[in-house]
Amino acid sequence: MKTITKQLFILALLASGFTAQAITNSAIAVSGTNIVLSWPSYGYESYLIQYRQTLDPSDSWSALTNAYHANSTNRTTFTVFGVVPQQGGGGGSYSVGSGSPPSPSFASSSMTAMNSEPLAVPVGGAGGGAPVAIYPPGFDFSNFNIFDPLSGETASGVGYTVPLLQQSALLTQDDAQPLDGGSGGPPQTGFYRVFHIPSFPAWVTNYTFDGPTFIPVDYAAPDADLDHVDSTTVLIGGQPNDYTQFMPYVINGVTNWGVGIYFDLLPNGTNTIQLLTTVRQSDVIDGQTPYMVFSNARAAITIGNLITFTNCDDFIWNGTNYTFNAQTVANVDWEIDIYDWNGDFVNYQTGHSSDGNISWTWNLYDYWDNLRNNFDSDFAFFPYFTITGNLPSSAQNGGMEPNANSSASRWGKTAAGSASSVGNWVVAYQDTFYTDGVTNAEGANMAYSDGISSIVSEPKYQWEIPTVQYPLKFGRTYTQSERNDSWYYLKSYLGYPTFRNFYYFGHGATNGIGCDINIVETNTILGGTNFPGSRANIPEWYIRQSIAYNAESGSHPYRFVYLDCCDAGAGGCSDAFGIPKEANGMAWYSSPSNTRHIRPNAFVGWDSIIHAGPADKYWQYRSTWIFRWSRGGTDVDLLQALDNARDTSGWWSVPDITQHRKIYGASDMTFRQ
Repeated sequence: MKTITKQLFILALLASGFTAQAITNSAIAVSGTNIVLSWPSYGYESYLIQYRQTLDPSDSWSALTNAYHANSTNRTTFTVFGVVPQQGGGGGSYSVGSGSPPSPSFASSSMTAMNSEPLAVPVGGAGGGAPVAIYPPGFDFSNFNIFDPLSGETASGVGYTVPLLQQSALLTQDDAQPLDGGSGGPPQTGFYRVFHIPSFPAWVTNYTFDGPTFIPVDYAAPDADLDHVDSTTVLIGGQPNDYTQFMPYVINGVTNWGVGIYFDLLPNGTNTIQLLTTVRQSDVIDGQTPYMVFSNARAAITIGNLITFTNCDDFIWNGTNYTFNAQTVANVDWEIDIYDWNGDFVNYQTGHSSDGNISWTWNLYDYWDNLRNNFDSDFAFFPYFTITGNLPSSAQNGGMEPNANSSASRWGKTAAGSASSVGNWVVAYQDTFYTDGVTNAEGANMAYSDGISSIVSEPKYQWEIPTVQYPLKFGRTYTQSERNDSWYYLKSYLGYPTFRNFYYFGHGATNGIGCDINIVETNTILGGTNFPGSRANIPEWYIRQSIAYNAESGSHPYRFVYLDCCDAGAGGCSDAFGIPKEANGMAWYSSPSNTRHIRPNAFVGWDSIIHAGPADKYWQYRSTWIFRWSRGGTDVDLLQALDNARDTSGWWSVPDITQHRKIYGASDMTFRQ
């Protein structure tokens, strides 16, 4: 029998390990009519540069330029031309760019480029002054002194109001293009900020990618530190690509973070690559957790695989056969060896291809004539391709053999068994949710316990479906290690192929779930927070690449997911679990539109902060929903059960529940369908 160890990323491309630091010691200076921004750099980074005129909530940041490349190995500069009025007036137009103005004198402030406007200085001298023009109309200056730089006089800010400022054009989101200042002239005050954005190294445009490849990315704290990256998406040809992994790679004892890409699942030829990185801007986890999405510049790449696997199904979906396909060079002998989930040999086939196309339709019988179509035990099959012929020397194993009869081998696309049963359940919840930091939650905690028990009992006792009730260690009574380990084991449950249904209650946000402790004010839970370096959470990227779109172990889309937490229905969590983020009736799953051949599935979540309300009614809603869905058999679908709970529980208002409840996939799916 042949024994081959399956490995993930065969090739590591590391020009040098990134050691990016946070952007510190940023500065702003006035040079003539120009503003010059500067910050430390190593020479390889890319930046997003933004401008905001005031702190008024109606104002927002706009991009001056994106993917701006560092122009120095010491200190990068960026110039905004013509924004400072000339002495004696004069408006005109202004532009942004990277030119070299004459000898600027840098100041350690990024607040404003003007020195003639009144400044608001905190009483007691805490902090420097800021132009009064940046404060919103009606701002209370009682705790400030107002300094007039023209007269040198200082007065109390009590009763002070912002003078009527001349209207000026705002900078808009045009990449380094000239901006018309309009009749009012260029903006006279404002804020600028610079983000170091994650990007690929420059050599990607000069490399031919073949097979699974790791590409380092310069993630940098604090702008895109690893603990706050909740989602990563690689665009190939402008389209999202699920054959990627956000991952570390250790070389010479140094851990490098980046993305691993299965290029052999992509067609050969020239293409483009781009990285989108969703970064959480706060450790606070609730329905208002802020995010920023950074995008680097598109780069041209060449994909040149010796063997590609671009036209294979994700699933063995019909239960009778599966076709292994590959493309390579012409005139080769080939062999396909199949291994099962446990690494045991299953069957093999050989053949010859004159045109480079390899195809074998396997009837799901193993070498000993046993049918292998019970996908509740045979979760996935792994094909290993070997080709022999006159191969390009760069792809040979061991160099040229006599008569140019060289060979090469590669793992093909994993064939996941399409689940044939309802699958197991995981019911996870943060155990001290109502009591962490709170002293008056005895009644709420009792309702909590009863509600969770109701959800567990329906699959486990009513239908005898294997169900794990999993209390997550949460709150101040546990150590960080205990909380981390608790989430580690939850990930193990979720990743095992027999589990296909997941209910979670606790804190969450747009692109992930979980945190360490409650944020409490006057015995009221306002949200949750993560500590630095915490692993007591599951970000969206982990769900996507480790479960539903796992290119190594096989795709594992979930049948049913209910993320009962703030805002998780607004982001990418549904699709990360393999549930299309759209409303699809049951008929869609047997239609040609279901190109992946996924089984019926459904997702429930919320797109806002969840109204707490009385705890007994809160959990009455959940108990009613699961009871109606479970006991209704084939007569009550998911939407009907949720509507019944909405209408009868008294929790929140009917319009609010209807508006903020998000149901994706098959809302007409019944409990055991």
